[in-house]
Amino acid sequence: MERRTLIDGSINRLLRGGRTAHLAFYTDLLDVLDLTTDERAEHTADWIALAADAPSPTAGRAQQTLTALFEAGRLPADRLAEMSQAVLFRPEKKLVRAQLVLLGKALRRSGEDRSTLLPATAAAFGHPDTLLQEKALKLVAAHLRPGDDALRTDLAFEAEHLGPALRRTAAALLGAIADPTDPAGYEETLPAPPARRPLTTAGRSLAETAELVAALAKTNAATTEETETALDLLVRHTHQDRTALAAALLPALADRHWARQDTGHADPDHLSGPELLAAAVLGRLDPADLAPQRPINGRGFGQHCIHDALQRVTTARAREAALRVLTDPLPFLLATPTWDCGTLEPQDLITRLTAYARHGCVPAPADFAQALLRVRRDPHAAAQAEALATDEGRRLAAWLTADGAPAPHTRHVTDRGPRTWWGGQQDMPRRIVLELPEHQFIQKEFPAVFHPLGRPRTATGHCWHWRGQELAHLAVLPQDRETQAVWLLPDLTGCAIGEDRGAGEVLSRLAELGGPAGPALHLAVATALGARHTEDRLAAVDALLVLAATGELDTALLGRDLAELLRLGTVKPNRLADAARTAAATGAYATTWAVLAGALPAVLDDGPARGAGELLAVAADCVEHCGAGGPLPEGLAPAAARKGTSQLATQARRLRTALDNPPATAERGRLTLTLGERGA
Repeated sequence: MERRTLIDGSINRLLRGGRTAHLAFYTDLLDVLDLTTDERAEHTADWIALAADAPSPTAGRAQQTLTALFEAGRLPADRLAEMSQAVLFRPEKKLVRAQLVLLGKALRRSGEDRSTLLPATAAAFGHPDTLLQEKALKLVAAHLRPGDDALRTDLAFEAEHLGPALRRTAAALLGAIADPTDPAGYEETLPAPPARRPLTTAGRSLAETAELVAALAKTNAATTEETETALDLLVRHTHQDRTALAAALLPALADRHWARQDTGHADPDHLSGPELLAAAVLGRLDPADLAPQRPINGRGFGQHCIHDALQRVTTARAREAALRVLTDPLPFLLATPTWDCGTLEPQDLITRLTAYARHGCVPAPADFAQALLRVRRDPHAAAQAEALATDEGRRLAAWLTADGAPAPHTRHVTDRGPRTWWGGQQDMPRRIVLELPEHQFIQKEFPAVFHPLGRPRTATGHCWHWRGQELAHLAVLPQDRETQAVWLLPDLTGCAIGEDRGAGEVLSRLAELGGPAGPALHLAVATALGARHTEDRLAAVDALLVLAATGELDTALLGRDLAELLRLGTVKPNRLADAARTAAATGAYATTWAVLAGALPAVLDDGPARGAGELLAVAADCVEHCGAGGPLPEGLAPAAARKGTSQLATQARRLRTALDNPPATAERGRLTLTLGERGA
């Protein structure tokens, strides 16, 4: 093959992107071909594009190639500026440092290019690493000239992206810059509390009901709001006129094999909730297959994983409603939520029970049990429930007072040793485990299918249950975040110490539900803040901010949990630093600092842990923005007294200075002296 074909083809393949392993052959081929300076210069635009957007190893190769072109005098200042503005926005510190070194060489080689290169250097002012911000500001200070007024104005605009301490330093160099946040006027920026939408079924026609059921039959991603609306509409219209409802459903579900008249009875195990009721309306189900004692999915109510137990509860309620469609139609469902999150207001349940009593209707056991699990616990409504003078009213009154309280969990730390994890024996690190005792009221007063929810349970490991319904299962106990957090903790721990992913999404939704936000939920958030994958850490940050916005976040408790998890090794400092940086960037600097203040001693005691410097940098950034003061975290003073310019020592000194001095008089640091010495 022609050499040019190999070169062009390899570069074009690199530009298309992909995994590093898939691109390695093409970078190796270019190394073997040993491109000449002319061949490299011919593809300057391609190298710049790769340096900007390619995976880190490929971007590093492109950066080295462009550096070689600069050394050969083949990279003009405008192309170097273009390259720098792209590379300095990358998160990889190694690439940013190398680019700043290259810019320093170019500025020393030709000071006349400063009007082109210094604005490009300022792109590093917005980098999350303050040491890189400082390095870029030093570079600007070293090469500005007294007459560069227009250039100073442009750079002053970019300097507003610097951290507060560096922004004050830059003001002495560049002139007017927006002042850092004054602690007296600092206002925490938190998201608005989650808005809840009322779930209403009144006024929905037969055609709308059929359309909704047909849509849900074709998806596996139905929301709680959609499913509950469809179930209640089917029950209501069946009670009013089952024949008319069947006539509306039949054409809408013509593509479903079980809806055809020649197929016989359908298997309930193969139908979702709304489909199950629709099949009952169309007469496609045998009542014997819906009997409460009939096993679900061929199994009884033995000891199963919590995911299976929650799925059985939702299935049992749908079967029960379908059986009543065939035998004694209900006027409406008791457990239909008031809000889209799954919560049922006690007044709504009392009103429904009153209507049942007025019409002589017997509540369906599973539906009433689900209603109890969903109802918001308001002791003031207990008297109204008791006044119903029915068995359900008395059970509701008991549930709204003492009997409905979440079961208190216990907590301990496991020993290190071999444990079953995803089906094999592995040497598992020590970790925190929560245990739930038996919930007596659920065990005695609820139908048998609900009993697994009230049994003692130890959150120690994964299960083999097929996943995908966790978000829908949150609506089974929307007023008991603590119990659900205990159930979720093993999955979150797997995300922190293993390769698991996805549990963070459940946590972020869990934080929006009701019930106490106690130790279990805080431990779950702390664990997820150290998850291996970015999307799970982002979800944990969402959960943290939701709790802060609703006034339910105990920052001291969360900080202590993080400290324990850091000491156990469940949470890594660099992952926590990434999550904390994300939380702070939303404007929640004071909240983030309040959490980190309790966690920092864990990475400073007994010798600083790896990644401690990165965590200290985030903490210092938070303190500089919000103006927090107070005592130094344990271990910070010895870390700040360390000699050298390591990130740990530098950031420890920065945090100590920020805590000891208000922002208006905070240390302007070595950089200020450097600027003065340079005559800037």
